[in-house]
Amino acid sequence: MVAFTHREAVMGIQQGKAEAAYAMERRSEERHEGLVESAVIWFRGASHNVPVLNLSSRGTMIETDIAPRLGETVLVEFPECSRIHAFVRWARDGRIGLNFGHEILIG
Repeated sequence: MVAFTHREAVMGIQQGKAEAAYAMERRSEERHEGLVESAVIWFRGASHNVPVLNLSSRGTMIETDIAPRLGETVLVEFPECSRIHAFVRWARDGRIGLNFGHEILIG
């Protein structure tokens, strides 16, 4: 068993918080707001028209009242684009973060 002093434990907690903050800030892909207004989400066999809050090359944030499980797969269809496989990264307060199965080109 490894024993830590109080100072070492506090420093470890602070370092963990700093690393988490750094990970959040270092998202390499830019978030685009207003680039796409809506999408169709195919969830458990049904389609849902949803507002798109932001979009990046690796994912999107939507607003909806559907209740998927974390990790659940959905299909996303933006206007005039092919459907994209995505998985639910997070869900809270009527918003869902989706990660695409592959990086997309935005332009």
